[in-house]
Amino acid sequence: MKHVAAALAIRDGQILLARRAPGQSLAGLWEFPGGKQEPNETIQQCIEREIREELSLSCTAGKVLTESVYRYVGGAIKLIGVIVELDKSEPILSVHDCVTWAPIDKVLSFQLAPADIPIAKEVMHVAGPN
Repeated sequence: MKHVAAALAIRDGQILLARRAPGQSLAGLWEFPGGKQEPNETIQQCIEREIREELSLSCTAGKVLTESVYRYVGGAIKLIGVIVELDKSEPILSVHDCVTWAPIDKVLSFQLAPADIPIAKEVMHVAGPN
């Protein structure tokens, strides 16, 4: 099973979402940016690398908040939500056509990639307004 890291960047009651660009798998769907874990790398190293590659941003990875398993047609993935602190620069997009800071309590109103929905629900439960 592939392990995939998802960046959970939270600022001022909002969380970073990225929309998959046309021509990419899951084009038009929103996700927590991230990607596949390489052999011999920790999940924190993975998310720091993926954020550099996908958004041209530096980040500091923290703890794992949650994880879920999702079965796509091509196989199952374990999506691992990692809390990250992003640097303050603007992202340069490669596999996404748009990023936004979404209010945590509104994240499920976005058309999310299926694997990201359980992660979003947990973020809302843990970090949303209660």
